[in-house]
Amino acid sequence: MEKINYSDIYGITPNKKGFDKNRILVANPLLDDVWFSHSVIYLAAFDEQNDIMGFVQNKPFPFTLNSVSDTFKHFPDIPVYCGGPVEPDRLFFLHTLGNAIIDSQYIGNGISIGGDIISLLAYLSAGNKIDGYVKFFLGYSGWGASQLKMEIKTQSWGVIEPQKDNILYSCEDEKMWRNYVKELGEGYSSWLRVPPSPIFN
Repeated sequence: MEKINYSDIYGITPNKKGFDKNRILVANPLLDDVWFSHSVIYLAAFDEQNDIMGFVQNKPFPFTLNSVSDTFKHFPDIPVYCGGPVEPDRLFFLHTLGNAIIDSQYIGNGISIGGDIISLLAYLSAGNKIDGYVKFFLGYSGWGASQLKMEIKTQSWGVIEPQKDNILYSCEDEKMWRNYVKELGEGYSSWLRVPPSPIFN
C-alpha cells in the first residue's frame, strides 16, 4: 500500500498517539452524489490499514430508533441519521458522555464513539438528554487515505477543525451545511451561491 503523507491531507496530521481524527468534511455543493450532496461529515476513526471512517451528521432518516431495533423499542422517538453507504444495516453512535459509556473510544473535542450498550441503555432509561449528547447512525462513510487525499485536493471537500462539540446536535440538514461552509471562511463563500441541483430536489 502507498505510504501516505498525512500532512498532505489538509488538517489531518499524525500525532504521537496515531492520527488526528477530530475533523469535519464539508461537501462541495457541486458534489452530485446521492449520499453526500450538501453533507457534513465528522471523521471518527483511522484503522491500521489507513482506512478512514466518518459519519454524515445532517441527513436524518424519516424513521426513529425504536423502529430500527427491538433493543430500543420502549424508548421515545430518537432520530437516526444516515451515516453513509458502508454497512447501512449496522447501528453506530457518537456521544459526549465520556467514561459514562464503558469501553467507548475518545475521538477529541469532547466526542467519543461506541461503547457498552448496557451503559448506553442505562443512560437513556434514566431520561437523560439526547440531543447534543448521543447521536445514532445507520452505516458510515469510508475512504482509503489516498482516496480522501485526492478528493480533498480536487476540492470535493472543505476540511475544518470543529471549534465546539455541537456537531452532535440535531439541525436542519441544509442549515448545518451552510453553517459549516461559513466556518470554512471567505474562500468558500461562493459555495453558498450555488443553487441546489434539481436532481436532489
